[in-house]
Amino acid sequence: MKKRITDAFRREADGSWTCLETTTVDHPNHGPIHFTAGAVFHPEDTYMGVKVAKWLDSLADARH
Repeated sequence: MKKRITDAFRREADGSWTCLETTTVDHPNHGPIHFTAGAVFHPEDTYMGVKVAKWLDSLADARH
């Protein structure tokens, strides 16, 4: 079974996402993005040109 991008993160109660394992993700518009374990992304934070929490929310929502 292919691992989902969201499997490397945990959604927190405050809407942020915490990176659980160091990983590199190929974002469709921004190319590869490297994430370090322990990094936290809040809904309005931008990292490498991406609102990571909102992007992960959209991926998680698409699964349901």
